[in-house]
Amino acid sequence: MKSKKIKKGCGISLIILIVLVIGFFWMLNEAFGEDKYVVNIEQSIGGKLVCNVTTSADLQSWYYDIEYEYVKSNGDKIDLGRGFYEGIEWDEKDQLYKYKKWIILKTGNFFGSDKIIMFNPDKNEKKEFEFTQRSIENDSLWKSKNIKSLINYSPSNSHIIKTDKSKVLVEYTYRVDEKQTDKLESQIITYILNEESGVPEMKSIKIKK
Repeated sequence: MKSKKIKKGCGISLIILIVLVIGFFWMLNEAFGEDKYVVNIEQSIGGKLVCNVTTSADLQSWYYDIEYEYVKSNGDKIDLGRGFYEGIEWDEKDQLYKYKKWIILKTGNFFGSDKIIMFNPDKNEKKEFEFTQRSIENDSLWKSKNIKSLINYSPSNSHIIKTDKSKVLVEYTYRVDEKQTDKLESQIITYILNEESGVPEMKSIKIKK
């Protein structure tokens, strides 16, 4: 009689253990697994932007990996490439705009930065420009200012705060002290898009007060 009770008790314990293990892996997958979905965004220039989104997370942060396809009003499709957001919410409001012969998209990039994707439909030509810490600090105008900054120290970020036809405004925040992580400065950098190449050229730098 006792042996039957022991076997029954062991069986119940085993079932509970299996349920707990399955539940643990289910919660782990929900917390850190991937999720895929599609967002269609109507565009002010006409057509729609189809965004194939993959979201994921780990112990440090969460991520949006977005593949963009522009579907023009006539049905033609343009592969624009990818954007990436880390640790911030993607607002699902991305808008294309036109400058001269270029169709331009502002999106997120790796390591706390932004980028623009440029497409010339006349030449079927696509380009990207990343506003990273390294691209900023390697620019000749930045170097000429002799600004004190600590490259490769975190936190640092560089985000597009405004686009207006040929003008792109970027806010670049960086460390100025090796020991104090909260000792930061920010610069507002103005870029002008080259009409022919589409490449942004740094034109001015002003400290943010």
